[in-house]
Amino acid sequence: TEGWCEGVISFEPRGEGGFGYDPLFYLPELELTMAELSDEEKNKISHRAMAMKNFRAYLKDASGA
Repeated sequence: TEGWCEGVISFEPRGEGGFGYDPLFYLPELELTMAELSDEEKNKISHRAMAMKNFRAYLKDASGA
């Protein structure tokens, strides 16, 4: 499966959280960078979270449950 988190690269870093490029990864829908989100918020929308959500749906369909 795959997951994605749509955003744009900001020219100004914002936020103290996260790591790597999080202060530059701007989420227009939320008007925040990834670094400005709490861990809980980030884990709900991250590409990894989306991939796991899709994987769970795939397993459910594949098992006929």
